[in-house]
Amino acid sequence: MPKASSHRVTLDRIKQSKARTRVVSDNKNPKIACRREFRREATNQRVEFRLIDPVGGPVAIGTAVLLDYSPQGALLGHIMFDDGFWPDGDFSVSFRVTGGPHEGVSAYGTPTRFATSRANLAVRFDGLYVKL
Repeated sequence: MPKASSHRVTLDRIKQSKARTRVVSDNKNPKIACRREFRREATNQRVEFRLIDPVGGPVAIGTAVLLDYSPQGALLGHIMFDDGFWPDGDFSVSFRVTGGPHEGVSAYGTPTRFATSRANLAVRFDGLYVKL
């Protein structure tokens, strides 16, 4: 009998859950639905960020720490607002790395989750660019 915390038991429980239907419809290969497509790379770099409203205007400006990133997105932590407020409606996020080995890299994307207990914001990339 496998341990209740084993990976196989977890996969079996996912297969039996109602969420399985959504995962299968979103993912063309349900065998890898529980794994990340790309590995996260841990980092600890300062960034300047903006929350942008649907018409392109800045709603909030601040600083954060880039905690990790992958080709699909990033996790910003220790968010501090310089100006503005958290929007009530739709918004996008842009940030620019201000120091370290990735200085000059900028990204923009869609927020996927925000943890108020840690002031973390996860972003799915819509674009990356580097100022040369």
